[in-house]
Amino acid sequence: MADYHSPTIVRPDIPRSAMSLLEHRLLIGMFSHEGGEDAVYFFAEDYVNDLLHLDLPEVHRLLEDDPFPDSYAVTVIREHLRKLDPAEGELALDMSVIDYEGIFQDIVKRCDALDDVEVVAAWTCTKMRPDGFGGMATLITADAIETMSTASFLDEVRNRCRSERQVEA
Repeated sequence: MADYHSPTIVRPDIPRSAMSLLEHRLLIGMFSHEGGEDAVYFFAEDYVNDLLHLDLPEVHRLLEDDPFPDSYAVTVIREHLRKLDPAEGELALDMSVIDYEGIFQDIVKRCDALDDVEVVAAWTCTKMRPDGFGGMATLITADAIETMSTASFLDEVRNRCRSERQVEA
């Protein structure tokens, strides 16, 4: 059996003061992290965790204390709470659908110390399978989120090379 991995890094370190408590809670649930008071380095040794379970009292406390009531994180959490069965004791979040890019984009928008955030991931496999290797890079600015995988890069270059050959012919 082959095991697939996606080690990921986030650069630069994110100033702790630029994150709301809710954003911080979501990001530390998805990523491993180092640092603390001043800045946090986010990374994933195997993969970014895309399923979070949060206690409802904690979620409500984080929402009440959030200084950015129109942020991506607050909007998404409120939307999920509206759909939640009142008998549930926790909020399950599929972060593969919600994604972290919107959270980082809000942080970049409000933090003068950050021009952008980059997320770089490697795709590896314990067996030499053609679908088990590659990677991707995402650049998050206040105005845009751009992602390119190695497969997209190869397709783009391949198409450009074909176009150049056709022009020469």
